[in-house]
Amino acid sequence: MPRAQPKANTAPRGKTGDYEEIEVPNKLLEKVGPGVGASAAALERAEAVVEQMKEAYEERMGAEIETLLSTYGRMRTSGAYDLDALHDRAHEIRGEAGTYGYKLISDIGILLCELLSPMGDVGTDEELAINAHLNAMQTVAAQRVKGTGPEVAKQIVEGLEAIVERSRG
Repeated sequence: MPRAQPKANTAPRGKTGDYEEIEVPNKLLEKVGPGVGASAAALERAEAVVEQMKEAYEERMGAEIETLLSTYGRMRTSGAYDLDALHDRAHEIRGEAGTYGYKLISDIGILLCELLSPMGDVGTDEELAINAHLNAMQTVAAQRVKGTGPEVAKQIVEGLEAIVERSRG
């Protein structure tokens, strides 16, 4: 997922009749037919596979977050920040975490991506904000907090949301 956010389209709109609307046929729907989808049995099989993969993911999740932290540490040491790489890695982690029941890590990852998306330069405030998000992810992974977590976890997310909001202003 790209880090850059699209700019608003401020181009003037055409008037009716100034353009032609082209309808693209849905060839897949034509082949499959309407009303066809995954069966309940197929969904159950998919859920069973995800359930089997959870244990392996839990072990991998901690390692992935540690790798993200060490990558960021090298960036800080060198002063050369690859925010696109940091954003992409956080985006992948948050997607997987949500799939395997770690909603809190997913929520923190979303906030980290929102923080990084518009970021240009990394100064002291930005470093502290990125660190706060990464340390929160690491703590949640180490404690294996599933779901939204306890009340203190909700307060952490609210604090991270405030950091993201301040960075926008």
